[in-house]
Amino acid sequence: MSDQQNMANRIQEAWASALGLPLELTKGLVHFPENAVYRFDPESPPEAAAFFRRASYLCKATTKQFGLGHHGFGASRH
Repeated sequence: MSDQQNMANRIQEAWASALGLPLELTKGLVHFPENAVYRFDPESPPEAAAFFRRASYLCKATTKQFGLGHHGFGASRH
């Protein structure tokens, strides 16, 4: 586990775990865009629309399993 616990580290560690590889061998496999953080005023339609477009990527309804009573993020599949 890394010394710094932030979301970027957790994501990188999750990829390493999913691939069954040491963290050192998976560096660079996760891309974080320059505009990875959104802070917006919900009263600003352009900012809200940009956030919605980015967040909707996480929805991927065709690859999700619904109704099983558990979350796919933050939980081990082992």
